[in-house]
Amino acid sequence: MDAVPALAVVDARFCAGDEAALAVAKTLSMSGNDFTVTDAATGALLLRVDGVLFSLRRRCLLSDAHRRPVLTVQESALVMNTRWKVYRGDSTSRRDLLFTVVKPSVIQLRWSTKVSVFLASNDAEQAPDFRITGSYHDGACSVSLGESDTVIDYAFIVALAVVLDEMHYQ
Repeated sequence: MDAVPALAVVDARFCAGDEAALAVAKTLSMSGNDFTVTDAATGALLLRVDGVLFSLRRRCLLSDAHRRPVLTVQESALVMNTRWKVYRGDSTSRRDLLFTVVKPSVIQLRWSTKVSVFLASNDAEQAPDFRITGSYHDGACSVSLGESDTVIDYAFIVALAVVLDEMHYQ
């Protein structure tokens, strides 16, 4: 059996060799919504997401199990709740931009999720690099890279889940 190719959008260390089941727990805090992501089989902490308390825009920091910053997720200034940018580490510098998540319409039915993801190298944003479809409200979304079976790193998937949560519940 051939190995399924892996795509590290964030970092290769977040690509699981086999299918990985993650458990995501959401908690409310002074800074907003925080998340803890664990390996569903072992309970080992993989990632945590902490809101930023004092920020002009909604923003959160995704860290690894050792509290090292992995990604910063931030709402775009000009387009409320429809465009989010994700940066490497605890940066919001243009040179550290990894990808942008775009909801095509401000109004989207609660049971229908259609979101596009553009990698930083895709400046024109004519065609998305990834699509998210399904129903976030019902907990049933899928992330696709065309028609491939490519494995995508779980830090990327968690960042997308955080953005979807912000888009749907804020």
